[in-house]
Amino acid sequence: MTANKLSKRWQLAHVNEQDFWKNETTESLLDYSKKHYQRKTDILLKRFSHHIKLNDKTKFLQVGCGPADVINCIKIGEKHSIDPLADFCKSKFKLNYEDTHLIQGVGENLPYKDNYFDIIIFSNVLDHTDNPKKVLSEINRVLKPNGILYFESHFHQKGFLLLADAYGFFKKTLTGKIFNPCHPHMFQFKDLKQLVSSKFEIVFEKIAEDIEKEIKNLKELREFRKNQKITIKIPAIFSLVGGINYTCICKKKT
Repeated sequence: MTANKLSKRWQLAHVNEQDFWKNETTESLLDYSKKHYQRKTDILLKRFSHHIKLNDKTKFLQVGCGPADVINCIKIGEKHSIDPLADFCKSKFKLNYEDTHLIQGVGENLPYKDNYFDIIIFSNVLDHTDNPKKVLSEINRVLKPNGILYFESHFHQKGFLLLADAYGFFKKTLTGKIFNPCHPHMFQFKDLKQLVSSKFEIVFEKIAEDIEKEIKNLKELREFRKNQKITIKIPAIFSLVGGINYTCICKKKT
């Protein structure tokens, strides 16, 4: 499956995602990685070590890695990464993409052997995909029977989604532009967890933790949202906090 065979909604998200990264530079990515991704990587590797042995033979894959992410900060093992914007990233940013074997592709069609990877990182990607079920099925296919998946995604409260639908309708009517263009999907928690649980056994999970932003719980997230732009700040006053981070470590179902 190639990008041009995916839905028009995904194509729109793909264009907007590329536009977002056009504003970044190699220097800004390196600075963010040093301040945030490296810390996140250190925390995650420690958590992974409770579920799987880590060594120089460990095979890592990050699906939807963007121009830089956790995979770029891992110093052990065999690393692979895949992203729809890989060619764009390689041409724009001067990073060591050979180290992570970055290739262009989509999660709906992973070009890897069955049962190949020990650890797969899938962070803040599911709501960017065209077919979430297909992507999770592909991740399940290429993950070793005793491997682990690190999953991270936003979910939204029902009240926030109703508000977003209304806002999106008026925005499109008045401006012709759609709301939240980079994300073809917005999940409720029950739907998100059902998607993950259909393919994997969840062995560790946290709600509202965001390692990159150093947010530990829902209370801290509410305070963080109150300092953002007005369309986020006002709902947060009424406890509608927008995207809530859900993270979990999973194993294949036996």
